[in-house]
Amino acid sequence: MDSKFISTPFGKFHAMVAGAGVPTLLLHGRSVDLNSWRTWEKNIDALAQVVRVYALDLIGYGASDNPEPRLDAKGQAQALLELLDVERIERANIIGLSWGGSIAQIIATTAPTRMNKLVLVDSNYPQNEEALVRLRRITCPTLVVWDEDDVVIPVAGAQILANGIANSRLRIFKRDERDADADPNNRHWSQMSHSRKWNQVVSEFLRG
Repeated sequence: MDSKFISTPFGKFHAMVAGAGVPTLLLHGRSVDLNSWRTWEKNIDALAQVVRVYALDLIGYGASDNPEPRLDAKGQAQALLELLDVERIERANIIGLSWGGSIAQIIATTAPTRMNKLVLVDSNYPQNEEALVRLRRITCPTLVVWDEDDVVIPVAGAQILANGIANSRLRIFKRDERDADADPNNRHWSQMSHSRKWNQVVSEFLRG
């Protein structure tokens, strides 16, 4: 796994890069105190067996640049498209957790030709009819994964996303599938609390 800095007009991204194959961006959630590339520590090695992983510090997080004002989800999406251009990546898989799922959905609806596959992890989801209509514009193969006990974004959101995206499949991780050493207080980050099953399910989707 290599540490890499990628300069864009929006600022410099930091990424941990590993593996070979289809470029795959991992987008963390919103809280500055909790989120960075390390959000994916339990997943990078497994995913790198099937794809080329870019575990990112989004702009304003971790070792990436921290411009003011802070980028919103649309700004982050634009910055990521610039990153793809700099890296000469025509199409990428995008895996978005929580707020990162909102960013991923923006890219999927505004720049569909840049998307290969989409994975939404315990993700934000549309709250009104106008946003749901936009969701229907996502055409790439999509996997929605969720912790059934999510206390931040309730699992009902998983079905809303799966119903709204035509070419999608849904996998809800059950209580008895939690890792033996999972933090009992973690009821939102299924990629950590259910990493064993999560890595298997997501890897199979990306490989297929």
